[in-house]
Amino acid sequence: MKNAIKNAVAEAAKAYGAEGYEVKMGSSTSAAVEALKDDISSVTYDKSKSISVRCVKGGKSGYASGNIVTPEEAAELVRRACESALVVDDADEVPLFEGSPEYKEVEKKEVVIPSAEEMIKETMDLQTKIMACEKVVEGSQSFMQVSASESSFFNSAGLDLDYESGYVAKGAVAAVKDGDDAEENYEMKFADEISNDELVKLAYDGAVAKLGGKPVDSGKYNIILENGAMRSILSVFSGVFSARSAFLKTTLFAGKEGEKVASDIVTLIDDPFHEKKFGHCPFDAEGVAVYTKSVIEDGVLKTLLYNRMYAKKFDTETTGNATSAKGIGVQGLYLKPGELTEEELLEKLGDGLYITGLQGLHAGVNAVSGDFSLQASGFLVEGGKKTRAVKNITVADNYYKLLFKVTAIANNLSFGTGSSFGAPDVMFSDISVSGN
Repeated sequence: MKNAIKNAVAEAAKAYGAEGYEVKMGSSTSAAVEALKDDISSVTYDKSKSISVRCVKGGKSGYASGNIVTPEEAAELVRRACESALVVDDADEVPLFEGSPEYKEVEKKEVVIPSAEEMIKETMDLQTKIMACEKVVEGSQSFMQVSASESSFFNSAGLDLDYESGYVAKGAVAAVKDGDDAEENYEMKFADEISNDELVKLAYDGAVAKLGGKPVDSGKYNIILENGAMRSILSVFSGVFSARSAFLKTTLFAGKEGEKVASDIVTLIDDPFHEKKFGHCPFDAEGVAVYTKSVIEDGVLKTLLYNRMYAKKFDTETTGNATSAKGIGVQGLYLKPGELTEEELLEKLGDGLYITGLQGLHAGVNAVSGDFSLQASGFLVEGGKKTRAVKNITVADNYYKLLFKVTAIANNLSFGTGSSFGAPDVMFSDISVSGN
């Protein structure tokens, strides 16, 4: 099919007078099974395809896209893209990309999509086990989900790339109650890395640990952000490292490359190929070869993240972080872990808070100024030990200042399931907490 589409696009481009063209094709398959109470609550399956065409005509680019991937539709999209180019005001800033000198070879991991019967059986096994736990109440859920995708990228300048990815995951939400106190805990893992018994225990123990939570007194605290909470902070503020944000003056890191922007122990790495990260695509959305780079190294901002357009605007090279012709995103952004275990980090904290959950990550965040005020939950730490659950508190600070408040980092780096963000537990000093 791909060869037939390539031929159809080439012929149509010639017929409509295009000086060049670029085509992106994708297909995805997803399926999910969910269980609630003692039965399956939903079964979903979706399969979709997409194709987008860029044609250069008169030195300008026009675009057209659709979700029918056939040679005939591809030819029609070329026609529409050529017509679109005629009404574009500005000439292209970035020409068609001929390809990088070399692309890293990545292991092809075939995703075996379970049958509906297998997914239902697995999900019901999870649900039966979680409903059998002592304090569990109605509202507890289990699920299994599958995602597989293929993408192709070619142009008239000689670029021709393909990539496949996918995963099978399962999860559980344990809702527990003790008297009038109710809590819940959500866990999701890749299906091949954890058993159902282990997943249920993780979800249930996490929920029970939250019971009895209450606020602490307002004040300044030294805190630890658990790796999941740290990933959330890293994700919501990842745009501050974008060259597009620097161009638009929506990040305080604009013009700060080479300057000190964090504590000496902070090294932030964008690694498309980290073994713990999901997906290892060797090229970005413009077909540029991706690579591992330090964004912050020993507290110094080494580079922002660029695509080809913004690299040209700043007279530098792309870092292979394009999500589109104008968009920029991370490939595998993580905070370099330290050497301390979680227990050693708690001992180093002594007295403070161990934050495991953050809510309001959009409403409570100003991505331009860096200010944030987030509802939080976790545990009170006394003498280096977690003593009781904490909830109904708010933590507030500024992201740019927060980077200077890092005082210690654990060794328990983890990436979210299906996520491009990773972090270990991180300790911070002098954080504002509102509670009682």
